[in-house]
Amino acid sequence: MVNGMSSGKLEGNYLKNIDNSLRFDESAILTNYNLQKSNYSERKLYKNNLIKKNESILKQINETIIDNHFEMIKEIHNILKNSKDLRQKQKFAYCNSQRFFMKLYLERISKKI
Repeated sequence: MVNGMSSGKLEGNYLKNIDNSLRFDESAILTNYNLQKSNYSERKLYKNNLIKKNESILKQINETIIDNHFEMIKEIHNILKNSKDLRQKQKFAYCNSQRFFMKLYLERISKKI
């Protein structure tokens, strides 16, 4: 055993150490994989919640815009109906404005449906 030959006991321990280190690496890989999978699931859930929240906000904004267009249409109609001293050119301008808001209103309503 002076020549560097061993009795096999050292080799056995060496193989056990390698086997143990491989098991450790396997568990580290599996742990890392599970962590990545968990992070992916959390990110996906967060993203889905964010999308739902944004869709809700956009829906509320769209409803507000529709309401504002309708209110403008009613206000312009009241002006046209109740103002007797408007000149023809002013009436024409109000009618064009009312037509413009009516188009916007109808576009939003048709998208909603």
